[in-house]
Amino acid sequence: MHTCEKVFAATLALVGLAGCGGGSIGPEMVVVAGQVVFDGQPLETGSISFIPSDGQGPTAGAEIVKGQYKTSVTPGPKRVEIRSTKVVGQRKTYEDMPDSPTVDVVEELIPPRYNAESDLQHSVAKGKSAAVNFKLDAAPPH
Repeated sequence: MHTCEKVFAATLALVGLAGCGGGSIGPEMVVVAGQVVFDGQPLETGSISFIPSDGQGPTAGAEIVKGQYKTSVTPGPKRVEIRSTKVVGQRKTYEDMPDSPTVDVVEELIPPRYNAESDLQHSVAKGKSAAVNFKLDAAPPH
């Protein structure tokens, strides 16, 4: 092997080792997946957020499709918010223009106790993955 080839091979080896941080680049992530049921039926569409209870660290979220979601979350206690909207009408984009396009008027389908005023909690344990299911209902709590 020539000197240039040796230097090139040594450089490649060092670059390869530099990428082996063993997770020191960021926090350990846990795959969290599950089902969201609302009033006995899988939630057709929506979103779910896992927010650190202590306010430290990143928030994780995912889209809910046909009741299913999957995301990566840092371990620790989380406050969970679940949202879904429904179309309740339409309105003109510009009220004073007769030919104005219309847009959907939407309302939150899920009660505030599951999102803006969420009382949902889940502690994400360290590990590879976790199944976390939520059963929500529109009726007020007893």
